[in-house]
Amino acid sequence: MNLETIVTNLAGFVIVLGFLIFAHESGHFFVAKFFKVRVLVFSFGFGKRLFGFRHGDTDYRVSLIPLGGYVRMAGDMPEENNAGTPDEFLSKPKWQRFLILFAGPFMNIVIAITFVAGLAMLGIETLVSAPIVGEVQAGKPAAKAGLQTGDRLISIKGEPTSDFEDIAMMISMNAGTPLPVVYERDGQRRTTILTPERTSGDYGPVGRAGIGNYIAPVVGRVEPDTPAAAAGIQSGDRILAVNQKPVPEMTEFVRAIQPLEQAPIALQIERAGKTQTLTLAPAADPRKDPTRGIVPPTKILQLSLIPALQYSVKENWKMLRLAMAALGRLFRPEGSVKELSGPINIARISGEMFRRGWLYVVGLMAMISLQLGVMNLLPIPVLDGGHIMILLIEGIARRDLSLRVKERIQQAGFMALAALMLVVLYNDVITNVLRLRNG
Repeated sequence: MNLETIVTNLAGFVIVLGFLIFAHESGHFFVAKFFKVRVLVFSFGFGKRLFGFRHGDTDYRVSLIPLGGYVRMAGDMPEENNAGTPDEFLSKPKWQRFLILFAGPFMNIVIAITFVAGLAMLGIETLVSAPIVGEVQAGKPAAKAGLQTGDRLISIKGEPTSDFEDIAMMISMNAGTPLPVVYERDGQRRTTILTPERTSGDYGPVGRAGIGNYIAPVVGRVEPDTPAAAAGIQSGDRILAVNQKPVPEMTEFVRAIQPLEQAPIALQIERAGKTQTLTLAPAADPRKDPTRGIVPPTKILQLSLIPALQYSVKENWKMLRLAMAALGRLFRPEGSVKELSGPINIARISGEMFRRGWLYVVGLMAMISLQLGVMNLLPIPVLDGGHIMILLIEGIARRDLSLRVKERIQQAGFMALAALMLVVLYNDVITNVLRLRNG
């Protein structure tokens, strides 16, 4: 790992997590202000105060560690069990306190929906891929399940599959879990059980099935100033063979040219019903241009405001279901705490997206923001959901819990989160040490 990678990983981590946590705390801040709760501190960052200003009762500050921020309201600590002046948090009605607590996670959910909708309005380019099996590795779970090249997968675990990305997502998130699969072969609908094997991925354990995507060997477009452009390759050309070796689909094309990255290749194509052979020179930088300027068929999703919002809600709901299913796995035999990732892996992913471009960073922010919002609503003491749970219990019981009970609940929650963080950090360190050891 070079210095540039380390710097961009740190920068991406600070930007992604810092913005999302700060936005979360802003939700608490604005709703607290709306209900006239006295806010003592609104900080960007944690730790030592670097600089800021005071306006009214609030110290607006920038603190040393730029990973989000926090809001400190008058009367919001567990030991401040009795309501004091009317502008303290505990002096407010329970429904107002509920809204103040809910505002943070709600802000994260709004960000997730807004960012995905914004990307849909700008235009999202994706590969044209049908949920069709392009490759089945012998001896792997897909082969054991009886799947064959050309099978069209209809659904996995009851979830419809509209493209191969849906298939890859379900398989990667369900290592060791038997998955009911509905597929179509020769016009007939069939069922099978697919159990992905657990393997080590770049960011921790994932499921693998030994199944490949089918992408037609057709040129979607040709990048300018590349060997493909110089050779006269055109959009719509169908790739037939590389150095006389047949290419049935795009993955085979990439696999065929990889060992020949320093040599010219003879590319046989079909254009307007006629076959011809063109010479494709090596790319100037094979790492950045492994296909020598040939881009597979892609589609661009670009929507107006209302359809974009509808699309965003649908996509976020799908991601939420997958996240909840992944969380539920931790309480089943096939699940493992090793699947949890922490700050090191988040930094690596953030850095990778940062290097790819801002649109990728926004997409990552949307995904993490949704998970951050939902996780904070779980009824775990210390989190917003835990405080909301206490409010609901007090509302049902029609009396406040004692200070002793609240302290015990908070202590239990803190110990549970601390233990979870230790496990997550351990997973992070082990995963990355093994990755560096294996090159």
